[in-house]
Amino acid sequence: MINYSKHFLIILCFLFGLKISSDPRPNILIIMADDMSPKINALGDKTAITPNIDKLVESGKSYINAFTTAGVCACSRSSLLTGKNQISIGAMHMRTSTRTEVPYLAVPDSNIKAFPEILRKFGYFTFTNDKLDYQFSGILPGTGPFTIWNSEDSFYGWKERQTKQPFFGIINLTVTHESGLFVGKMNSALATAIKLRQKAIQFQYDAPVKSKDVNVPAFLPDTKEIREDIARVYNNIYILDLQVKEILDELKADGLIENTIIIFTSDHGDGLPRYKRELFDTGINVPLIMVIPDKFNKWETDPNSKSERLISFLDIAPTILDLAGISVPEYMDGISFFSSNENRYIFAARDRLDNQEGKVRAIRDKRYKLIKNFSPGIVGAQKLEFRENLQSVKKMRSMLNKGTLTASQKIWFEKIPEVQLYDLWRDPNEVQNLANKESMFSKKSELEDALDNWIKENDVYANLLEDDLSEKFWPNAKQPITDIPVFHNDGEFLIVENTNRSNGASIGYSYDGKKWKVYSGPIKTYPRKKIFLKSVKYGWRESAVVKIEF
Repeated sequence: MINYSKHFLIILCFLFGLKISSDPRPNILIIMADDMSPKINALGDKTAITPNIDKLVESGKSYINAFTTAGVCACSRSSLLTGKNQISIGAMHMRTSTRTEVPYLAVPDSNIKAFPEILRKFGYFTFTNDKLDYQFSGILPGTGPFTIWNSEDSFYGWKERQTKQPFFGIINLTVTHESGLFVGKMNSALATAIKLRQKAIQFQYDAPVKSKDVNVPAFLPDTKEIREDIARVYNNIYILDLQVKEILDELKADGLIENTIIIFTSDHGDGLPRYKRELFDTGINVPLIMVIPDKFNKWETDPNSKSERLISFLDIAPTILDLAGISVPEYMDGISFFSSNENRYIFAARDRLDNQEGKVRAIRDKRYKLIKNFSPGIVGAQKLEFRENLQSVKKMRSMLNKGTLTASQKIWFEKIPEVQLYDLWRDPNEVQNLANKESMFSKKSELEDALDNWIKENDVYANLLEDDLSEKFWPNAKQPITDIPVFHNDGEFLIVENTNRSNGASIGYSYDGKKWKVYSGPIKTYPRKKIFLKSVKYGWRESAVVKIEF
């Protein structure tokens, strides 16, 4: 239940610059790993050296059935930020901003907002670092809607907020990214630069996990190259674990740990062959750990436990708004972790990857997964320039040509069947397709019907080729420019709104033209003080700045 009187007071104080002695709402921090499956010691992976993440597991709740909406970053991050699956907002093709033919950005319906922007409207200070990558932004800071974050390039962004102001932040840790596995000669200048950046980080740390120590799943060949890549994954996670400790130590040093909810997760699975980009659990199952100080606890059961509740990345946005005491917008598809309702299924999608076309959809319950391929003829192991830098991929292609891969190892290189059905309890590696097994027809029919219904409701752009989609969003291959907001002075307040063409655009205002706030109601005016206005529609260029003097 939302305390509306509390929020009304907070909003008034925020709008008019008044100070309150303290804000009863929690700080919320997401620590986001790149490309990391649940390789955590306290969650059962005894090869992993993760003492600091283990402490989060011991003091919080771990969701072992947590899944992203895609096996690749930009698509899953667009869902995280909006609470909408990427296929419903035109953000399903990886990556729109760097598309070879015609780059573009997704343009979600104007009522859909990133949840940090909603938090800003209620007085939260929001920040992230280094990486955006939401499909309606580019990859780097400064490429997305200015209304989402107060700060986009500060690692400990909470230090920039006003005293006592609650904060929400996402700290992205990139050491576990796929590029951290690159060795040898690269196939592009970009890959070379990224590899050197990752090596510079790795050289500062030990590599305690040796290739002889790792387990090799049956769908990968047990070779030197595969073992070295798997060991490097674990050693990058070891480094990431130390970085997590640094973040937690900084929160403690600033006296914030007792007022801060910590969420640890990843944008998708490991950057290994048949992991990242896939709709198998190796691609979409991620760690999700939440630590809530006692004063903010909303769980009805033991918070220090492992939950089998089925969680989608879509559930994170409504959960955070729930924790902040803010109503969840009706358009969001997720369910708060604290709701008595639970997901019966989770859904995921794979579309264009780099320059390789393809459309695949998946549905999963707690035991079974059904994958449906709408692009006959495509293979799992598409030749993607970036991934081809992995020595493990090169080795597998060599073994494929020599005919030395086993049947389960060759599956990834073969054409994706129209329908796949897996019993995940008996076949966690997803290599035994049960779609044509008569005893499984009932389960297959159930999942396929549910998936088809979900596609009908969500695949808004299903009939559009990507060229037509980019033309819809950016006519004539040009990014539309948001109109300047219009305004009128109502006594002591400035009332601002959008033009019809830019209806639904987010509006920002500033008293100095530098520090922008999100417009949520009439702006207090002051004699001889300026107000600056601008607006932005997601996926469009922001408007020019309007300066008003009083």
